[in-house]
Amino acid sequence: MRVARRERAGTAMSAAAFGALRSTSDVVAALGASDALRRLSNSRSFDVAVVDCSVEPGADEVRCVELIQLMWRRYPWLPVVLIGRAPGERLRADVLLTGVRDFVTNDVSPGRLVRSIARVARRHGTRVPSASNVATIQRVFAFLDEHMSDGLSLRDLARMAQMSRSHLSRTFHSVAGMPLRGYLRELRLKRAHALLVSGDLSLTAVAVESGFYDLPHFDKAFRRRLGISPRAFRALYRRLEGSVLGH
Repeated sequence: MRVARRERAGTAMSAAAFGALRSTSDVVAALGASDALRRLSNSRSFDVAVVDCSVEPGADEVRCVELIQLMWRRYPWLPVVLIGRAPGERLRADVLLTGVRDFVTNDVSPGRLVRSIARVARRHGTRVPSASNVATIQRVFAFLDEHMSDGLSLRDLARMAQMSRSHLSRTFHSVAGMPLRGYLRELRLKRAHALLVSGDLSLTAVAVESGFYDLPHFDKAFRRRLGISPRAFRALYRRLEGSVLGH
Protein backbone atom coordinates (compact mmCIF):
# COMPACT_ATOMS: atom_id res chain seq x y z
CA MET A 1 0.00 0.00 0.00
CA ARG A 2 1.35 3.45 -0.94
CA VAL A 3 0.45 6.26 1.47
CA ALA A 4 0.76 10.02 0.94
CA ARG A 5 1.29 11.68 4.29
CA ARG A 6 0.87 15.43 4.68
CA GLU A 7 2.53 16.78 7.82
CA ARG A 8 3.96 19.97 9.29
CA ALA A 9 7.18 20.77 11.07
CA GLY A 10 6.58 20.09 14.75
CA THR A 11 3.71 17.74 13.97
CA ALA A 12 1.66 16.58 16.95
CA MET A 13 1.26 13.13 15.47
CA SER A 14 2.71 10.24 17.44
CA ALA A 15 6.03 9.07 15.99
CA ALA A 16 5.16 5.56 17.11
CA ALA A 17 1.95 5.65 15.05
CA PHE A 18 3.77 6.56 11.87
CA GLY A 19 6.55 4.12 12.68
CA ALA A 20 3.94 1.38 12.71
CA LEU A 21 2.54 2.65 9.42
CA ARG A 22 5.95 2.64 7.77
CA SER A 23 6.42 -0.98 8.78
CA THR A 24 3.44 -2.03 6.66
CA SER A 25 3.31 0.56 3.86
CA ASP A 26 5.36 2.66 1.49
CA VAL A 27 4.92 6.13 3.02
CA VAL A 28 5.73 9.30 1.10
CA ALA A 29 5.82 12.31 3.43
CA ALA A 30 5.06 15.86 2.32
CA LEU A 31 5.85 18.96 4.36
CA GLY A 32 2.92 21.34 3.92
CA ALA A 33 0.16 21.75 1.36
CA SER A 34 2.25 22.82 -1.63
CA ASP A 35 4.61 19.88 -1.24
CA ALA A 36 1.66 17.50 -0.85
CA LEU A 37 0.01 18.69 -4.07
CA ARG A 38 3.33 18.49 -5.93
CA ARG A 39 3.88 14.91 -4.86
CA LEU A 40 0.33 13.91 -5.71
CA SER A 41 0.61 15.47 -9.17
CA ASN A 42 3.89 13.68 -9.84
CA SER A 43 2.44 10.26 -9.06
CA ARG A 44 -1.20 9.18 -9.06
CA SER A 45 -0.47 5.75 -7.68
CA PHE A 46 -1.21 6.55 -4.03
CA ASP A 47 -3.75 4.33 -2.31
CA VAL A 48 -4.62 6.70 0.54
CA ALA A 49 -3.63 10.13 1.91
CA VAL A 50 -3.15 11.02 5.58
CA VAL A 51 -3.60 14.73 6.32
CA ASP A 52 -2.52 15.98 9.75
CA CYS A 53 -4.53 19.04 10.83
CA SER A 54 -3.76 18.63 14.51
CA VAL A 55 -0.76 20.92 15.05
CA GLU A 56 -2.61 24.13 15.82
CA PRO A 57 -6.29 25.08 15.84
CA GLY A 58 -7.57 28.03 13.84
CA ALA A 59 -5.68 29.13 10.76
CA ASP A 60 -3.87 25.82 10.33
CA GLU A 61 -7.17 23.97 10.25
CA VAL A 62 -8.46 26.38 7.60
CA ARG A 63 -5.44 25.63 5.41
CA CYS A 64 -5.94 21.91 5.95
CA VAL A 65 -9.57 22.11 4.90
CA GLU A 66 -8.60 24.08 1.79
CA LEU A 67 -6.01 21.42 0.91
CA ILE A 68 -8.50 18.58 1.39
CA GLN A 69 -11.12 20.34 -0.73
CA LEU A 70 -8.57 20.95 -3.49
CA MET A 71 -7.48 17.30 -3.36
CA TRP A 72 -11.12 16.27 -3.75
CA ARG A 73 -11.53 18.45 -6.83
CA ARG A 74 -8.36 17.08 -8.44
CA TYR A 75 -8.30 13.50 -7.16
CA PRO A 76 -11.81 12.60 -5.95
CA TRP A 77 -11.02 8.88 -5.94
CA LEU A 78 -8.22 9.27 -3.35
CA PRO A 79 -9.44 8.39 0.18
CA VAL A 80 -8.19 10.57 3.03
CA VAL A 81 -7.65 9.82 6.70
CA LEU A 82 -7.81 13.12 8.60
CA ILE A 83 -5.96 13.66 11.88
CA GLY A 84 -7.42 16.41 14.04
CA ARG A 85 -7.59 17.64 17.59
CA ALA A 86 -10.32 16.26 19.83
CA PRO A 87 -13.26 16.59 19.75
CA GLY A 88 -13.14 17.86 16.16
CA GLU A 89 -16.84 18.17 15.31
CA ARG A 90 -16.41 21.42 13.39
CA LEU A 91 -13.46 20.08 11.44
CA ARG A 92 -15.45 16.97 10.52
CA ALA A 93 -18.30 19.16 9.29
CA ASP A 94 -15.96 21.35 7.24
CA VAL A 95 -14.71 18.36 5.25
CA LEU A 96 -18.08 16.89 4.37
CA LEU A 97 -18.29 16.12 0.66
CA THR A 98 -14.57 15.47 0.25
CA GLY A 99 -12.38 12.38 0.16
CA VAL A 100 -12.17 12.14 3.96
CA ARG A 101 -13.21 8.62 4.90
CA ASP A 102 -12.11 8.56 8.54
CA PHE A 103 -11.23 11.02 11.28
CA VAL A 104 -8.80 10.20 14.09
CA THR A 105 -7.39 12.38 16.87
CA ASN A 106 -3.71 13.14 17.32
CA ASP A 107 -3.45 10.76 20.28
CA VAL A 108 -4.46 7.82 18.07
CA SER A 109 -2.75 4.55 18.85
CA PRO A 110 -0.46 3.02 16.21
CA GLY A 111 -2.77 0.07 15.74
CA ARG A 112 -5.86 2.24 15.32
CA LEU A 113 -4.16 4.40 12.69
CA VAL A 114 -2.95 1.41 10.70
CA ARG A 115 -6.41 -0.19 10.81
CA SER A 116 -8.09 3.04 9.74
CA ILE A 117 -5.80 3.44 6.75
CA ALA A 118 -6.15 -0.20 5.73
CA ARG A 119 -9.94 0.02 5.94
CA VAL A 120 -10.35 3.03 3.65
CA ALA A 121 -7.40 2.62 1.25
CA ARG A 122 -7.93 1.74 -2.38
CA ARG A 123 -6.82 -1.74 -3.31
CA HIS A 124 -3.17 -1.50 -4.30
CA GLY A 125 -2.78 -1.48 -8.05
CA THR A 126 -6.32 -0.27 -8.74
CA ARG A 127 -6.31 1.81 -11.90
CA VAL A 128 -6.84 5.54 -11.64
CA PRO A 129 -10.11 6.62 -13.35
CA SER A 130 -9.68 7.97 -16.86
CA ALA A 131 -9.78 11.72 -17.46
CA SER A 132 -13.00 11.34 -19.45
CA ASN A 133 -14.72 9.42 -16.64
CA VAL A 134 -13.57 11.99 -14.10
CA ALA A 135 -14.91 14.83 -16.26
CA THR A 136 -18.25 13.04 -16.66
CA ILE A 137 -18.70 12.40 -12.94
CA GLN A 138 -17.66 15.94 -12.10
CA ARG A 139 -20.51 17.10 -14.34
CA VAL A 140 -22.77 14.78 -12.35
CA PHE A 141 -21.46 16.39 -9.14
CA ALA A 142 -22.35 19.85 -10.45
CA PHE A 143 -25.77 18.67 -11.63
CA LEU A 144 -26.56 17.11 -8.25
CA ASP A 145 -25.37 20.19 -6.38
CA GLU A 146 -27.79 22.32 -8.41
CA HIS A 147 -30.75 19.93 -8.45
CA MET A 148 -30.43 18.17 -5.10
CA SER A 149 -34.02 18.97 -4.11
CA ASP A 150 -35.57 17.92 -7.43
CA GLY A 151 -36.06 14.25 -6.58
CA LEU A 152 -33.72 12.98 -9.29
CA SER A 153 -33.64 9.28 -10.12
CA LEU A 154 -30.71 7.16 -11.27
CA ARG A 155 -32.41 7.02 -14.66
CA ASP A 156 -32.37 10.85 -14.85
CA LEU A 157 -28.68 10.99 -13.99
CA ALA A 158 -27.79 8.20 -16.41
CA ARG A 159 -29.59 10.03 -19.20
CA MET A 160 -27.74 13.23 -18.38
CA ALA A 161 -24.37 11.40 -18.31
CA GLN A 162 -25.27 9.40 -21.46
CA MET A 163 -24.55 6.11 -19.70
CA SER A 164 -26.56 3.10 -18.69
CA ARG A 165 -27.62 3.07 -15.06
CA SER A 166 -25.26 0.22 -14.19
CA HIS A 167 -22.35 1.87 -15.99
CA LEU A 168 -23.02 5.17 -14.23
CA SER A 169 -23.16 3.47 -10.83
CA ARG A 170 -19.82 1.72 -11.39
CA THR A 171 -18.15 4.80 -12.84
CA PHE A 172 -19.46 7.07 -10.09
CA HIS A 173 -18.09 4.77 -7.38
CA SER A 174 -14.68 4.47 -9.05
CA VAL A 175 -14.32 8.24 -9.43
CA ALA A 176 -15.99 9.48 -6.23
CA GLY A 177 -14.72 6.71 -3.97
CA MET A 178 -18.26 6.19 -2.70
CA PRO A 179 -21.57 4.99 -4.14
CA LEU A 180 -24.05 7.52 -5.49
CA ARG A 181 -26.32 7.11 -2.45
CA GLY A 182 -23.35 7.95 -0.20
CA TYR A 183 -22.67 11.11 -2.14
CA LEU A 184 -26.30 12.15 -1.89
CA ARG A 185 -26.20 11.59 1.87
CA GLU A 186 -23.10 13.82 2.06
CA LEU A 187 -24.89 16.49 0.04
CA ARG A 188 -27.83 16.44 2.44
CA LEU A 189 -25.55 16.61 5.47
CA LYS A 190 -23.62 19.50 3.95
CA ARG A 191 -26.88 21.35 3.40
CA ALA A 192 -28.02 20.54 6.93
CA HIS A 193 -24.75 21.78 8.37
CA ALA A 194 -25.18 25.13 6.58
CA LEU A 195 -28.73 25.48 7.89
CA LEU A 196 -27.74 24.57 11.44
CA VAL A 197 -25.06 27.23 11.67
CA SER A 198 -26.69 30.02 9.69
CA GLY A 199 -30.25 30.23 10.95
CA ASP A 200 -32.86 29.39 13.54
CA LEU A 201 -34.88 26.75 11.74
CA SER A 202 -36.16 23.96 13.93
CA LEU A 203 -34.33 20.66 13.66
CA THR A 204 -37.35 19.15 11.93
CA ALA A 205 -37.34 21.94 9.36
CA VAL A 206 -33.59 21.49 8.81
CA ALA A 207 -34.16 17.78 8.23
CA VAL A 208 -36.92 18.39 5.68
CA GLU A 209 -35.06 21.21 3.90
CA SER A 210 -32.00 18.98 3.61
CA GLY A 211 -33.88 16.12 2.01
CA PHE A 212 -34.12 13.66 4.90
CA TYR A 213 -37.30 11.66 5.47
CA ASP A 214 -37.82 12.95 8.99
CA LEU A 215 -35.97 14.08 12.10
CA PRO A 216 -34.97 10.58 13.34
CA HIS A 217 -33.51 9.76 9.90
CA PHE A 218 -31.56 13.04 9.94
CA ASP A 219 -30.40 12.58 13.52
CA LYS A 220 -29.10 9.07 12.81
CA ALA A 221 -27.21 10.10 9.65
CA PHE A 222 -25.70 13.17 11.35
CA ARG A 223 -24.54 11.20 14.40
CA ARG A 224 -23.05 8.45 12.26
CA ARG A 225 -21.04 10.86 10.10
CA LEU A 226 -20.09 13.57 12.61
CA GLY A 227 -20.16 11.72 15.91
CA ILE A 228 -22.60 14.17 17.53
CA SER A 229 -26.32 14.92 17.36
CA PRO A 230 -27.55 17.91 15.30
CA ARG A 231 -28.88 19.56 18.46
CA ALA A 232 -25.57 19.20 20.30
CA PHE A 233 -23.64 20.36 17.22
CA ARG A 234 -25.69 23.54 16.92
CA ALA A 235 -25.25 24.29 20.62
CA LEU A 236 -21.49 23.67 20.40
CA TYR A 237 -21.15 25.86 17.32
CA ARG A 238 -22.99 28.73 18.98
CA ARG A 239 -20.83 28.49 22.10
CA LEU A 240 -17.67 28.55 20.02
CA GLU A 241 -18.89 31.47 17.91
CA GLY A 242 -19.85 33.34 21.06
CA SER A 243 -16.40 32.86 22.57
CA VAL A 244 -14.75 34.15 19.38
CA LEU A 245 -16.99 37.23 19.26
CA GLY A 246 -16.35 37.82 22.95
CA HIS A 247 -12.66 38.23 22.25
